[in-house]
Amino acid sequence: MTAGRWEINAVDGADVRLRSGRVGLMSVNVSAPVASGLLHISAHEITLTLNLALDQLKTGNFLLQSAARSIVTRNKAHTLVYSGKGPLGETWWVSGVAQAGSIEVELGLTITPVASGASLMGEIEIVGSANMGTVHLPIPGMGTIDDFSFDVDAKLPLQASSG
Repeated sequence: MTAGRWEINAVDGADVRLRSGRVGLMSVNVSAPVASGLLHISAHEITLTLNLALDQLKTGNFLLQSAARSIVTRNKAHTLVYSGKGPLGETWWVSGVAQAGSIEVELGLTITPVASGASLMGEIEIVGSANMGTVHLPIPGMGTIDDFSFDVDAKLPLQASSG
């Protein structure tokens, strides 16, 4: 793979999905659109920056949607900013911090390039997981979750950057 910079396109469907394991009687599934991002590959290092619009997040459940938006508003977490880096090798893996308002979580992601059309770097798939520890969900009957962890999964379109 040659060095370069690619912008992560903010298009419909370029959402990052966060899925938890079972929490009580349900699991938490949230998607948030990518507002912007950048993938930079140098001779020895990979850097990934993502900005997610948490104020536009979606869930499949109106109670969870209301609770998630309440958490976003309460923590002034309208945008999640992730910045990670790692060594360039056969497997692309970056580690960094995802921060939204007063919430920070360490997050490691595996990045897989996906060819599309004539481009070897038409899109990337990112996969990872994180643990947030104790979380309070403002949903009747849910309350506090002692060991909240989630998985990240997304396919994101790329465009070569001139900058």
